[in-house]
Amino acid sequence: MKALRTVARAAALAMTVSVALVGGADAQQKWKAQSLYGPNTTVFKDFEKFSARVKDITKGGVQIETLPVATIVPQAEALDAIKAGLLDAASGTMAYQGGKEPAAAFWDLVAGYDNPMHLLMWYRIGGGMEIMNKIAAKWDSVFVGPVILGLESIPSKKPIRNIADFKGVKMRSPDGIPAEIFAKLGASVSVMPGTEVYTALDTGKIEATDWGTLSVNDEAGYNRIAPYAIYPGIHSMNSTDFVVRRSKWNALSADQKAAIYAALEEWNIATLMNQEWEDRQAAAKRDPSTLITWGEKEKLELRQVAQGVWESWSKKSPLAKEIYDSQVAFLKKMGKL
Repeated sequence: MKALRTVARAAALAMTVSVALVGGADAQQKWKAQSLYGPNTTVFKDFEKFSARVKDITKGGVQIETLPVATIVPQAEALDAIKAGLLDAASGTMAYQGGKEPAAAFWDLVAGYDNPMHLLMWYRIGGGMEIMNKIAAKWDSVFVGPVILGLESIPSKKPIRNIADFKGVKMRSPDGIPAEIFAKLGASVSVMPGTEVYTALDTGKIEATDWGTLSVNDEAGYNRIAPYAIYPGIHSMNSTDFVVRRSKWNALSADQKAAIYAALEEWNIATLMNQEWEDRQAAAKRDPSTLITWGEKEKLELRQVAQGVWESWSKKSPLAKEIYDSQVAFLKKMGKL
């Protein structure tokens, strides 16, 4: 909690400085930015608030048009669209790039983190920002920062109480490390975009899905057809991100960049607090028997399977090795490995 207050104070200070610095003399920019989420979701509405905040503290110098998922391209192609000039920015891109740059698969270190603040610490203290920008550079982009939502909760049609219960389950997963881990657990994995998840659950094409936190999943209505959920989540620290085309970012003044960083920090801290609150509210509305809580033994078994996959993926590219080494070293310092 002390760390959260420290980050919040730093964000507030940065924001105050930015508001004081940004003036009307800076160049004006209008960006098209696509989100991973649909227009009626809390996450997308928070993205809209971030856009409004940027416009406010840059005094209209930077205006971000927020577009729902798949408005211009499927989200898996958002970084390619930024590089091609079809988009200027995007929120929620890295999770889909593991097939193009293996290091991007470590954006979500599956089964690695069990505390949102620890992941934020890796970004801010453990060198994560520098490495993520090396990855974004492959698409001529700048990784402005993460927005951490919290631990994902797997919706399922039957209870999943341990790694053995994944065997034979038809499951949706993003490509890359998550898909490989679930396959090793014996699940029948389907890789599909989030826009297809509800229909796939409803028709029986899948029986469980790797998607968002408990409240995000319930908001999407997954609980109506897949009533069970692992809560608190055990496999993924759900995050989004904000990535901007390098030419657009470089055209900003130093003051405008500082203002955007400050607005993103505000978005991130607000999301951390709001998401935990929303998850608690979602849990309170549920039949307690639908919420499956894993013990430490079961979590350790999952992490042991995951570690083998992490190491395997670290050998796929120099950047993958760098991000793997960085996160493993950080987790060891935190006493998690």
